[in-house]
This record gives sequence, structure tokens and C-alpha cells, in this order.
Amino acid sequence: MRLQPKSLISALAPARAAAADVASAPPTPNLQALAAELQQSALEGVFEYPRNWLLVTKVAATLLLALSWFHVAMVTLSIVRSPRFQPNLLANWSLVGALIGAALAMFTAALLLNLFATIKVTPQGLGISELFGWRRVPWSQVEVLKVMEVSSKGRYVVLAPFRGPTSPRTPAPMLKLIPALTGVAGRGQQGVLLTSDIKNFDRLVQLILSYMSQAAGQSVPAIEAFIDEAAIMPVVQLLLDPEAALVRLARRANMQLSDYGLETPVDDEPVLPWPKVMTRQLLIALPPAFCLLIDALVQSGGRPLLPVQLVSTLLLLVLGLVELPFMAKLVQAVGDLMVGSGQFKRSTWAYLELQAPRALLVLLGAALLGAGVPTAIPQLLWLAGIFITTFLTTRFVQRLYYLTLTQAMLASIGTFVFQLSLFALYLGAR
Repeated sequence: MRLQPKSLISALAPARAAAADVASAPPTPNLQALAAELQQSALEGVFEYPRNWLLVTKVAATLLLALSWFHVAMVTLSIVRSPRFQPNLLANWSLVGALIGAALAMFTAALLLNLFATIKVTPQGLGISELFGWRRVPWSQVEVLKVMEVSSKGRYVVLAPFRGPTSPRTPAPMLKLIPALTGVAGRGQQGVLLTSDIKNFDRLVQLILSYMSQAAGQSVPAIEAFIDEAAIMPVVQLLLDPEAALVRLARRANMQLSDYGLETPVDDEPVLPWPKVMTRQLLIALPPAFCLLIDALVQSGGRPLLPVQLVSTLLLLVLGLVELPFMAKLVQAVGDLMVGSGQFKRSTWAYLELQAPRALLVLLGAALLGAGVPTAIPQLLWLAGIFITTFLTTRFVQRLYYLTLTQAMLASIGTFVFQLSLFALYLGAR
């Protein structure tokens, strides 16, 4: 296990050496020299992800939008062609379901496009590509970069946060949502998420740092003042480096790792602000309810939802909220049974993160339902999410209590059965 993660600043060392060679001077290791070299090399540039990535993302987003609005058009056409058509018939529950699905599809498509935004660096500001044109952020509004290393793959994830108005001043909800999902954005912050997969990543970071230092009025700044390399983005880490995420989540509440990799006791039991925790759980509980609501409305034939469908939708939402404390209590019970010391608070925070992959898959399934795809595809995505969450929970319990797979099976069965019961409720009510 690496005791000290590689620094992004040290990763820029080759570029620093190259700049020193150009100047016919020996490379110097200190950060001030690096800052001066970056300052001198500050130019412009356009940075984008690999062309295949962009092509797949744009095709997927375009196809999702096209299918969703085609579905809306077909539902509308079926109403208009009715022999007894009157304008008031357009206030139709099937059309309402199709419109909700189209809105969800638009949200998902926008999320995809903004995850792989092209970046333009100019003296006037940081440019972010949008569906129609560019959005520019003045350098004076860009704040300290949040950096997380994906240690298993030698990659970096960087959040470039900013505050204040941008040009144009039109709303950009994804620039608020994506930083919020990382878990490291401050209140009121917007931002763009970058990974080291973007072409010429080192050069991009150099230019951003250089212009940030110029905007701060520092000719030779301390680079560490503009980079926070201790950032942890929980959901991003779980998706890109699940083993590292599980190690972080399972670290015992009364233990911490020293600089030499040794565990030392501390008193850092996490607190549980239930309003904040349950608000986050509500976001996870919404996608299954959306799936049932959209599916039931589209298949209603224009009739209002049946009472059983309304009750089932509400029940799905309530059970989705109950899932978090229930599973945390189950994981605590496994610890009490196997090692005599269960962890409830830590399990609550951990399970809140472990559900994220399933929630994203179910949300994608709901968007596909809105696009009119066969219901089997969203259902398969939901089932895949159930298996992923069960697997992650099992591995978490093993790491938390140092158990074998057989000893952790009680938590595995409980996780699988609870989630499968929600899926069965959806199938029975749709």
C-alpha cells in the first residue's frame, strides 16, 4: 500500500524540466521556480477528451433526446388521431408521463455532455463548451482546485470551482449539480470536473495555475496555494476506484492510519445529522418512484392512475427512505454478532455512498423509459444496480469487521432481499 500518494505538483515535474531545458538552465525542484516557469509559458489552448469518448457521448445524448421527443410526438399523434378528438383531450395522463420522461431524458443527456466538456484557456477566462457555444469564467472567480488521485490507475480528478456570474449569464444548472455530486464543492459554488484523460492534461493544469496566479496579482506565487490535493470526492472515488473507497469507508471509527501505515486509536466517531442524511437518501429513493410513475402513466391509456399505483409509488418512496437506517442497523447487527462491536453511524454514512451506482443506473433506466425504449432494458439496469450494491455492501462489511465472505453473507442476503422487494413492488404495480 502506498504510504504517501503521488502529488499532482510533482507530476508536473517533467514539464518543469522541459521548460528549464528551453531556457538553457538546470531544472530547479522548488515550487517557486515551477511557478515562474508556468507564468512565462501562459498562453492559450483548447483541451478536449479523446475523440472516441466525445463521439460516443454526443451520440448517446442526441439519441436519448431524439427518442424521448419522438415518444412525446407519437403519444400526441395517437391522441390527435382519436375519432373523438377535442383540444381538451391533450390534457392526457399518457402525455403527462411522456413529458416527464422527456424532461428526465434531457436532464440525463445534459449530465452526459457536461461530464466531458471541452475546455478553452484564454487570458480572458476559463472557457467551458456547451451545446450551443462557450461559457466563460473570469480567472478572478476561479477558486482553489480540488484534486483527487485515483491511485489504482495513476489518474487524477480535478474540480475547478468558481463563484459569481459567467458569460453568458444564462442558467447553467449542471455547473452547480456536478460539483455538488462530488461532495467537495462549497455552498454556492459552481465548477467543471476534469480528469487526467483529457488531452495534454499537464499543460491544462499549468495554464490554469498560471492565470489564477496572475489574477491574484502574484508574479511568483506558491503553487500549493492554488491546489488542494487532499480532496476526496466520494461518489467519483466509488465509481473509479471502488477498492480505495471501501478502504476509506471501512476505516474503523476509533482508528486512524499514521504516516507509517500503523493504526492508532482516536475518538472520531462520525455524527449523524439526520435531516441532512435523509435529504440525501431522498435523492436516492426518487429514481425508483420515477420509474414506476413514468411507466404507469405511459401505459395508462390516458386514464388517471389507479389507487394501487399511487399507493405503490408512495410506498416505493417511503421504503427507499427506510432502506438507509434499516441497512445500517443490519450491518451493525452483523458486527455485534460476529465481533461483538457493531458500527451504526459509520455504516449509515457508508451505505449512503454504496447506493450511488444503483441510483445512477435506475435514473438512467427512468430516462430510457421516458424515451420509449422497451421496459426490459430499464429493468435490467435496475437489477444490475441491485447486484452492484449487494457486492459493495458485502465487501464493506468484510473490511469493516475483518470477516470472511461466509460471515458477511447475512448482510449480503439482507441487502439483496430488501432491494429485490422494491423491484418486485415495482413489477407488481406497473
